[in-house]
Amino acid sequence: MGASGAVVRRGLLFGIRAGAVPAGMCAALWAVIALAGLFGGPVGSTFEKPVAGSVAVLGSLAVGAGLGLATGVVLAVVPSRVLASAPLRGLACFMVGTTLSAGEVVVMDVSSEGGYGPVVLTVLAMPVVGAVTAARSRSIAAARLGTADPV
Repeated sequence: MGASGAVVRRGLLFGIRAGAVPAGMCAALWAVIALAGLFGGPVGSTFEKPVAGSVAVLGSLAVGAGLGLATGVVLAVVPSRVLASAPLRGLACFMVGTTLSAGEVVVMDVSSEGGYGPVVLTVLAMPVVGAVTAARSRSIAAARLGTADPV
């Protein structure tokens, strides 16, 4: 159980880092719009509202953590032959990453109050999230593969 637990922990750590990217971008955008609203009057953006900004930042972190946790669990329970095969392991992680990044679409829809720009951008990023998850699958599964952590 030690190797599987390490895989899940590595997956969760990867997910938190992955979720920090959109959360950081949302936080920076939220801060710029809030400052522009303070100094120049109303901007007309939904990110002016503290609740929308909080949903964007915290929701992105939660989606990333969930994505990483699910990736770690999948890599902890797949058969050894799937784990040893890079294409099969990558395909499994690509599917998990792409599917669970739909949560980020929901977060952007809620935080932008139905704005098309953030939602379309997030939908276009779904395959990228899947590809990054697949690329990191070896380092996440390193404990079960018996290799050193290349992080």
